[in-house]
Amino acid sequence: MRKMMITAILLIGFAGLILETGSAQAQSIFLEPSSGGGIHLEALRPSYEDLDLTFYSFTFYLSSRVVVGDNLQLRVELPFVYFKEEEGYYYYDPYYGSYSRPPRSESSFGNPYLGVDFGEADNGFQGEVGFRVPVFNGVNSAAAIGMLTDPVERLEAFGRDLLPLYFGGNYRYINKSGFGLRLRMVPVFWLYLDNSGGSSNNDIHVIYSAQAWYEAGKIGVGGGLSGRAIATGDADGFGERSLHQFGFFANFALGQIITGIQARVPLDSDLKNSGMNTIFSLSIGVKL
Repeated sequence: MRKMMITAILLIGFAGLILETGSAQAQSIFLEPSSGGGIHLEALRPSYEDLDLTFYSFTFYLSSRVVVGDNLQLRVELPFVYFKEEEGYYYYDPYYGSYSRPPRSESSFGNPYLGVDFGEADNGFQGEVGFRVPVFNGVNSAAAIGMLTDPVERLEAFGRDLLPLYFGGNYRYINKSGFGLRLRMVPVFWLYLDNSGGSSNNDIHVIYSAQAWYEAGKIGVGGGLSGRAIATGDADGFGERSLHQFGFFANFALGQIITGIQARVPLDSDLKNSGMNTIFSLSIGVKL
């Protein structure tokens, strides 16, 4: 039943439920927001050492942007994770005997994002304010798979008992030759709902990125660096407090529909040493 549900989501999404508008830019709304409204779907493939998953194992992000004024846009995102192991687990202990576990199969919705973007969407400064609704109640395995697909920019999408508040800004520049540049910095205030944050009961993260791209007709390619730093806590040194990744994207526009492929390459030794590999994703969008 779950496999059928995921297949249906894929077929519906890639048949044309989805978004990005304007010229061919990065598909993710958290990497390069477009200047118009639409619906958008991304499918991120988990990639971790010793993680043998079926073809249908993905983290999905279904999002929408609605233009409500010349300089105001509403933004919504719904995360969903599904994974199933190819094989179960078996071992033999000489004292307790053999033990086997069937393949795990889990799915869960994440914490939806609700936000407002205001200011110059094409060129100039743009602010963003938003939060994630703390509804995720999946098991730890589903949370881990969801977080592994984008631990830098969407870590909060599968956080438990957590209310993250986003207050940030962007600067975008696009010239007539097709070159585009975007700088982004967004402080994120973590409000713990179960007192797990200690006496202060909150943490502050900062998400930052710099991207550049080039557009030529219906094709756009680009990339950039994105990172996350923790401003609170006891860790010493910026290296102990931060995570970084390089993102690459290539997009193709066909009328109102834009398809794309993205790659997120972990740069921190802690991520790579723990077994995290490059995350690839597919996206498709349609203008409303």
